[in-house]
Amino acid sequence: MMMTKPMLSLFSEHPFILSEAAICERLRGNDAITLHPTLFNTPLIYDESAAKLLASITHQYIDIAREFAVPIIIAAPTWRLDAQRVAAADVPASINRDAVDFIQKIKQDAGYEPVYVTGLLAPKNDCYDPNAALSVGEAESFHATQAEQLAEAGLDLLTAQTVPAVSEAEGMARAMIATGLPAVIGLCITREGKVLDGTPLDDAIDMLDERLDGGPLGYAVNCSHPSFVNAEQMNPSALSRLLEISANASSIDHGELEHLEQTAEDDIDEWADAMIELHKTHGVKILGGCCGTTDRHLRSICEKVRQITR
Repeated sequence: MMMTKPMLSLFSEHPFILSEAAICERLRGNDAITLHPTLFNTPLIYDESAAKLLASITHQYIDIAREFAVPIIIAAPTWRLDAQRVAAADVPASINRDAVDFIQKIKQDAGYEPVYVTGLLAPKNDCYDPNAALSVGEAESFHATQAEQLAEAGLDLLTAQTVPAVSEAEGMARAMIATGLPAVIGLCITREGKVLDGTPLDDAIDMLDERLDGGPLGYAVNCSHPSFVNAEQMNPSALSRLLEISANASSIDHGELEHLEQTAEDDIDEWADAMIELHKTHGVKILGGCCGTTDRHLRSICEKVRQITR
């Protein structure tokens, strides 16, 4: 993994980094928006009015970072753009690059310097079903094309999100690391602090680091409530490699949350307190939101970070 100068500056000079909150979830609640059945929000970049709405949400998150003078990582909308899905959909073959160009234009228009852009990769199958996860070799082969396309499009880093099993996480990591960009490996966990395949989070991090020779920039937890991390029970070496948490607004289990007709959220102040505890006590540097979160969640995080740094 090669760290570019901007990335070296980001992680060496800033003790706290903001990440975006939910985007696709917010769009799903808009009656004027129809998400693609397999590519979700990405094809909206080709529709002028929908693209404006998509951009406005990202600008909202950047504006919060600007208000609190903190860096932010925003994501190109590429989460389900693997080669297989793209080939089966009626979209341009250049959609990964187009999505990166779209988010880079937002960054440029925002006029705020400490904005960094990541490209998202998703597991091949159901992100909540570890039995559907790919083997290491299958995952490396399956995800290589998208990882290469994203790297060529011009990004600061790559992020795998909502991976339910260590096997697919390892294969995805190998494909991402091969591009030369910094890679963050995001795992989905249960309220017992285990990856959905049953592996304790700290064991998963240690295993991946050993198998990948410490190759990833770090690890993340996403699409899980902050209380699921159970940081006090993790071994220190693994916890030190936990770089990011992009948490759900609700502590409801994934299985229940997925079938709710409306998004759910716990008390925002309590949610932000749990996030800040992971940052202040356990050193998790990047904080953001996943399902059910909005600008209100990011603002609460930033307000609490300001309080502890005064």
